[in-house]
Parts: sequence; C-alpha cells; structure tokens
Amino acid sequence: MSKAQVAAIGLLTVFLAACSGGGPSKAQRQAAFVAHMKEEGSDNAKIRDFQSSKCTKSESTPTYACDVSATVQAMGRDFDHEMDGIYAFAEVGGEWKVTGRIQ
Repeated sequence: MSKAQVAAIGLLTVFLAACSGGGPSKAQRQAAFVAHMKEEGSDNAKIRDFQSSKCTKSESTPTYACDVSATVQAMGRDFDHEMDGIYAFAEVGGEWKVTGRIQ
C-alpha cells in the first residue's frame, strides 16, 4: 500500500469519525419526543408519521436544534402536525431529551 493510499484512508477515517459523533439519531429524537409528550401530561401519547431530518449544534449550549414533524395522538385526540417545530435536544445522563421548543 502506498503512502498516498495510507494518507487517504487516514483522512477518510478522521472525516467519518467527525461526522458520526454529535447529535441524536432520528430514532433517539423520536424516543425523546415521545418522552417529552408524556412529561407534558399525556401518559398514553403515541406518535405517528414522525419526521426529523436536520439538526444543528448550538454554539452557546450543549444542545442540538432539530426539526420535528409528527402526528401526535394524546389526551384522547389527534394533533395533526400541531406540534411541528424546532426543538432543542440535549443528552442528559446518557439519554437524549427534549429540553424545549425553539419555534
């Protein structure tokens, strides 16, 4: 293996490591969102059609701002995308949690 190939593999490894760390996965965001709905007073909250595609790291706090779009069934009624917005997610005790709604 040439030095150029070794260098390219090294750079690729560093790049992939940098991309893989950080914010919550989509599954972690969904679990945190369900937990947030339950904390807000609906023990039987259910999420349908959960979508979340983009997270941005906050420069001033250890949180990520992530878009969320979902149909929520809670408190005996359907909230058809009424809960959509940008939410703050933070890792607390090894678990991702919604720490607030940004917009």
